[in-house]
Amino acid sequence: MQAGLYGLTTLTGGHFGYALKAGARIEDSAVIYNQSDEARTFHVYGADVANATGGGLAPAQEGRKMTAVGAWLTLDSGATVTVPPKSRRTVRFTLTVPVGTPPGSYVGSLVTALRTPAVSGGVNTETRIARLVELTVPGTADLQVALTELEHRSVAGGEEFTVTVRNTGNVLYTFTGTLNITGGSPRKIPLTPSGIYVIPGGTATVTGRLTRLPSFGHRQVTATVTATVPGGTAKTVRSNTVRLSFFPWLIAVLAGTAVLALLVVLVLTRRRWRAWLRRRAQERAAVRSLRHELRADRASAGDSRRPVPNGTDQAQGVSGVSGGSGDPG
Repeated sequence: MQAGLYGLTTLTGGHFGYALKAGARIEDSAVIYNQSDEARTFHVYGADVANATGGGLAPAQEGRKMTAVGAWLTLDSGATVTVPPKSRRTVRFTLTVPVGTPPGSYVGSLVTALRTPAVSGGVNTETRIARLVELTVPGTADLQVALTELEHRSVAGGEEFTVTVRNTGNVLYTFTGTLNITGGSPRKIPLTPSGIYVIPGGTATVTGRLTRLPSFGHRQVTATVTATVPGGTAKTVRSNTVRLSFFPWLIAVLAGTAVLALLVVLVLTRRRWRAWLRRRAQERAAVRSLRHELRADRASAGDSRRPVPNGTDQAQGVSGVSGGSGDPG
């Protein structure tokens, strides 16, 4: 599919771009090509656009209720267009901006879908080609960028940081972002994806990974996002700061375990040393006691070997006693 006024009213890549006041309308067309050898039936419809997960823009599915540009697009023909083989058809449409629409950027899309019938009980497939319809309602442009809290989690090989960019203004913009690391050697790490569109009221989540983490020290991490309006102004915002502390816990635990083991060994050794000293003291006391006993025994044995007085002296003493007692008074 290609814009009918390609190169005149469109953005690069064949997209549609208009600047209309509230209440204004414009007519345009899209050319649908069928390069196959069979006739093809296409479904053409206007759709709102939202930010896609992982970046970029995605049109709403057919059948959903459209509330913005998707609802303001009206096809002049039916929603189904059959194109002969090796041919093309032009589909005309009208874009009408509702009265009272506030100034700002509005993004929708014109979608051409080709459904392939299921074969042998399979599933239907659908190929969609979408051209953006970017509408600018003149007025005061309000470029507003908000960031959620910078979050992080541990992953293999480092720390992964995530932040969500919110477009709280009224203009479409693209943005780029970086992680700024301070503490130690300053570093900058790009946030991805980069250069994606964020519609007014839309959001986009970007991530960055910090690797080569230090074993010891502190790091401060802040996200910086610069939003740029195509062909217009730019605005830079910063997130909160995340502080990381690094410490070699494994080494500390191993060292602590080694110190604890050494203390246990010292305590046990001291107890054994004291027990050995007590045994030595007891042994020495026993030896001293034994020596005293041996000396006492030797002293007793020496007394028993002393000479006894002769019998004459003994007899005289006894005789004298006897004589005195036999004296008549």
